[in-house]
Amino acid sequence: MTSIAANLRLSLAQTPFAVWRILVHSFLFGFALSIADILFNFYLISQGYTVNDVGLLSMVGRAAGMVMGLPMGWLIDRLGPQRAMIVGVVVYALGWIGLLQAPALPWLITAQFVVGASYLLSATAVTPLLALVTREEQRPLVFGMNASATLIVGLIGSVVGGVLPLLAAGIIAVDPQSTPAYRLALTSVIVLSIVALLPVLSHLPAVVETIADDTPGAVVTTRHSWLTLLWFSLPSFLLGVGGGAILPFQNLFFRDQFGLDDASVGLALAVASLGAGIGALFGAPVVRRIGLQRGAALLRLGAAPAMLLMLTPWLPLAIIGFFARGFFIAASYPMNDALVMGATPTTQRGLAMSLMSLLWAGGWAISAVIWGWVIPVFGYGPQIIAAAVAYALSAFVIWSLRLQRTAAQPTA
Repeated sequence: MTSIAANLRLSLAQTPFAVWRILVHSFLFGFALSIADILFNFYLISQGYTVNDVGLLSMVGRAAGMVMGLPMGWLIDRLGPQRAMIVGVVVYALGWIGLLQAPALPWLITAQFVVGASYLLSATAVTPLLALVTREEQRPLVFGMNASATLIVGLIGSVVGGVLPLLAAGIIAVDPQSTPAYRLALTSVIVLSIVALLPVLSHLPAVVETIADDTPGAVVTTRHSWLTLLWFSLPSFLLGVGGGAILPFQNLFFRDQFGLDDASVGLALAVASLGAGIGALFGAPVVRRIGLQRGAALLRLGAAPAMLLMLTPWLPLAIIGFFARGFFIAASYPMNDALVMGATPTTQRGLAMSLMSLLWAGGWAISAVIWGWVIPVFGYGPQIIAAAVAYALSAFVIWSLRLQRTAAQPTA
C-alpha cells in the first residue's frame, strides 16, 4: 500500500530533470525509427527484393541482438548505461549509411546486422539508465512516459514517412516509388539519430534508491542465477514471437489486404502509433490500482483479442484491432520492465535487460523468417492467430513469475 500511495503522490513536477532529457532523446530516436519502419520495406521492394527478403533482413536485425546480447549486457554494466547508449546510437547511424549504400543482398545483410545490434544496445541501455536516475516508486510512470515518447512519435513519423518519398521525388525529379526517392527520404533516419544524442551527451546524475520507510536501501550482493534471469526474460521472447509475426509485414499487410497507397499506409500506422503512445501512459494508473505484476499480465493479455480483430476484411475494424494491439503491448511492456528492474540487483540490470532483449530478438527473428516464407503461400491470417497466441502465453508467464523486490544504492 505504501508503494501505491507513493505512486499516487507522484507528479510530473517531481520527475528528475535527467528523466526529461532521456525522454527528449527517446522522442527523437523514436521519430527516426518510425520513419525507418514505414519506408525501409518499400525501399527494398523498389530494388526488386521480395517479401522473403524482407523477412530475412528483419530476422538478421533481430539475430544480431541474439549474437551480441550478452556482450551488450556486459558492456552496459561495465561501461555504464549512458555511455553504452551513446555508442549504440552512433553505430546505428553509421549502419544506416551502409544500408543505403549497399549494392547487393550480402551487403544489406551485413549492414542490417550492424543496425540491429546497435539498436538493441541503445534500446537496452535506456531502461537501466532510467532505473539509475529514478526511485523505485517512480518507475512505472517514468518507464511508461519513456515508452510513450518513443511510440506516440510514431504518429508523426508514420505520417511524415508516408509523404517523404513524394517530397524527395520532387527534389530530385524521380518517381515517388523509385529507389532514389526512398533512399533520399531514409537519410532523415541518420540525421534524426544524431540529433537525438544531443540531450544525453552530458552527465546524467544517479539517485539513491529508497525502501518503503524512505531509508537508503542496502547494496544488493546476492546475484540472481542464470535460470532465474532466463525465466524473467521468457515473456520478452514470447512478445518477440508475436511482434515478429506481424510488425515486419505491417505496411505490406495494409497495402496487400486493402489496396492502400504509401500515404494511406502511413496514416494507418500512425493510428496504431497513437494507440501505443496512449497505452504506454495508461499502464501506470492501472498498476497503482491492481499491482505491478497483475497489471502487466492483464494488459499483455488484452493484446490477444485485439490481434484477432485484424482477421476481419473490413478496414476500419482491422485498424481498430491494430490500434488496440499497440495500446495493450505498449501499456504492458514498460510495466514488465519496471517489474524486473525492481527485482534485479543494480549490478545485474544490464545483463537482465540484455537477456530480455536477446530473447525478444530471438523470438522476433525466428517468427519473422518463418512468416516471410509462409505469407506468400497462406496469406496473413495464420500469423495473426499465432501472434495472438504468443501474446496470451506471454501474459500467463508474467502472471506466474515469483519476484522479490530488491533495493540498491547506485553509484553516482
